[in-house]
Amino acid sequence: MKHKKVMLTFLLVAVASITYFTGCQKSKKSGKTVIEMVHYKPEAANYFKKVEKKFNDSHDDIELKIDSPNDAMTILKTRFIREDTPDIIGIGGDVNYSNFLDADMLMDISDFDGLSDIKETYLNINKDLEYIPMKGTYAVPYMANAAGILYNKDMFKKYGWEIPKTWTEFVNLCKKIKKAGEQPIYLGYKDTWTCLAPWNALAVSMCDSDLAYQVNSGTATYSGAYAETATKIKELLQYAQKNPVAYGYNDACTAFARGKSAMYTIGSYAIPQIKSVNPDMNIGSFVFPAT
Repeated sequence: MKHKKVMLTFLLVAVASITYFTGCQKSKKSGKTVIEMVHYKPEAANYFKKVEKKFNDSHDDIELKIDSPNDAMTILKTRFIREDTPDIIGIGGDVNYSNFLDADMLMDISDFDGLSDIKETYLNINKDLEYIPMKGTYAVPYMANAAGILYNKDMFKKYGWEIPKTWTEFVNLCKKIKKAGEQPIYLGYKDTWTCLAPWNALAVSMCDSDLAYQVNSGTATYSGAYAETATKIKELLQYAQKNPVAYGYNDACTAFARGKSAMYTIGSYAIPQIKSVNPDMNIGSFVFPAT
């Protein structure tokens, strides 16, 4: 049986995209065409509920249903296997997107008029995720995020700490924070995807932009190119809470919101989750100094 194809929504490092499945169903009760969307950012559930309401209030013949489950990727993969696919999915611009595209799960939306409103740079990022170059467009970027370090501005002001601009300055800052009796950083490594936040922020400044091409061509290795990045990621553990793999993303957001650490190595996408715990928190951000 041929599966129906999807139109996907994803976060791509700094970008999120939307792609669509075909095969919408009719509601027996309302007679409306029902469009189902599933996305992987439960912390954005309130925002998407507003989108759902706004859309449904302005459409008489279409009903939009948006779901924000925990462990969305596991749920989505299970539904794909059962051929119970939603019409729209929201996921990260990662290997899952590449695998779905490679498996011919996604719909070509090259004729979507909204693509003209998107910067070419973001559309090009979509193409960079393809294992094998394909004709067409299969995702719509909808969000840009900044990856780096969030910091407690009030705590920094209290102690007179300055924003570091080099790796040495950053390490020295962490030492000052510990000496002051505060926790330098908090990590949520129980959710393994959070490991990519500091990793990507460091690696982007320390590796060639065409590293994947070099590796595929046999002129470089990931182990060699990422050696310094891995060393610095390991060094971060000295300034994190004990046993960071025991705490997940929500735990880290909550701890940072409650002043348990001066910094949090994560992207700007975490701010709504942090603010949901402490709406008045004065949050700043700076580029992760890699060199």
